[in-house]
Amino acid sequence: MKIRIFLFLISFNLFSQNTDCPGYVFDKQLEEYKFTGQCTEGDLPVWGVANYDNGASFQGFFNSEGSISKGILTLTSGAYIIGEFNISGEFLGSKYSAVGRFVFSDGGYAESYFDDNLLTVGFGIISYDGGYHMGMFSDDLLNGVGVKRNDTQGASHYSTWINSKANGIVYSEYDDGQSIQNHYINDEAIGANSIPIEGIADDQLAEIKKFLNLNYAELMEKISNIESAMDDFIVLIDEADAQIEATTTRSKFASKRSLIVKSAQELLTVLGYKLGKADGILGPLTISAIEAFRQDQDLLTGLPVDEKLLVELQKQVRKESNAEKNSPVSRELSIGGTGTGFFINEEILVTNAHVIDNCAYLTNSQNNNLNIVTVDKLNDIALLKSPILSKDYIHLDDDPELGELVYVAGFPYNFDTLNFTNGAVSALVGLEKNITQFQFTAPIQPGNSGGPILNNSGNLIGVAFARIDDMSIYENTGSLPQNINYGIKLDLIRDTLIEYDILYSQARRFQAKLSQEDIAQLAKDSTILINCFK
Repeated sequence: MKIRIFLFLISFNLFSQNTDCPGYVFDKQLEEYKFTGQCTEGDLPVWGVANYDNGASFQGFFNSEGSISKGILTLTSGAYIIGEFNISGEFLGSKYSAVGRFVFSDGGYAESYFDDNLLTVGFGIISYDGGYHMGMFSDDLLNGVGVKRNDTQGASHYSTWINSKANGIVYSEYDDGQSIQNHYINDEAIGANSIPIEGIADDQLAEIKKFLNLNYAELMEKISNIESAMDDFIVLIDEADAQIEATTTRSKFASKRSLIVKSAQELLTVLGYKLGKADGILGPLTISAIEAFRQDQDLLTGLPVDEKLLVELQKQVRKESNAEKNSPVSRELSIGGTGTGFFINEEILVTNAHVIDNCAYLTNSQNNNLNIVTVDKLNDIALLKSPILSKDYIHLDDDPELGELVYVAGFPYNFDTLNFTNGAVSALVGLEKNITQFQFTAPIQPGNSGGPILNNSGNLIGVAFARIDDMSIYENTGSLPQNINYGIKLDLIRDTLIEYDILYSQARRFQAKLSQEDIAQLAKDSTILINCFK
């Protein structure tokens, strides 16, 4: 399906007046493509659009040699890549020449490193309707450590893969909480009986997850930089268009990437339309979702994607939100549980996934609704969006160190005043030696879940999520445990924020220590009670 181009038009006259570089040119023939945009001496393009003779196109920035660099490459099939091209690198033993997000014509996509043939290599994630594959790749196939997610099964399978076939131990985790392991050769199970994941197997699975999370975070940072460059590209186009606004709007030059389209995609996602990534490009899935919305709302089809469409989307989002708030079911609901959350920027809150599990809706202590941004049940992390902005929020530091003094803030037992305790990091592993967790001695109670764990500079080093079952330990040992509590390490929080392009502040190195009173005040100003209505 042809992608419509409709925004940020640059005047035909601006380019038709000049066909020689340096400067702006229109449809200038350069080797295998016609170029519209800014070029420099030697007929080298700087930024603009290249329309190839075979029907493909590129828009974005070019490198010093005139080859495509950061931008959007659209193929003749209608698939496109937001990426950085003509780079020479090696990752996990594989050579790559591009990195970015490849959106297929059927709506699936791959976020990864690519070779000269645009096949996934090194590391990446290939998403499709019903799941994804993530890990080490070569030639679009899992080759090495990775995970296969199957939404239909409600399961994630971690293993070592050869040509996308499991070879070795497969660690399977199911959404219902079940976790088992089995041995496979070429995708065939060896032995009929599966065994639980525990002990050394649990440690090995944790190492696999850490490897995947770290490499995915690094990849997402590269893609985020590319998307920022494309936003800069839009600004360049807009500035050029402003210079000739009084002349004419006839032009073949326009940006496929649009901030209006991205906003529409985000609103459509809130309304439940399936889009994939909100990337600002009017691809086939986005076009079909917009048309479905127009038909659902009895709007005229074929209208442009502009501010008027955004207004209609906003009205529908608000209408559905008000309907949820005012519905008889909502009014009959009562608080089924409470937890704690804290701000990491002006509007985004971090808490535990189990705090918001099975909640009809969430509020703060002032009965303002909190919206869910994302939930990671596997790592017990959730991000929420607050309608009330906070001028106080917590900076992220590094993972905890053994013996480090820590402070924990929260609202245990639905207290309406903040509870603030202190202690120390007592172990660098958590439940069943989980290396993504740590143990601390600061007292916590039910309701503390999701609260920040701060160091002596008032910076975040983890999130409180569990305490040991005192009675279970007493029944088994005859003694009561003393202050054995668990937190989620910071790397998992940071990876989630990076994955969803959420801004956070990193603590400065060698920051001065704060008084306990100052840390308590910071915690009070940036931490809130979360009510779960069921």
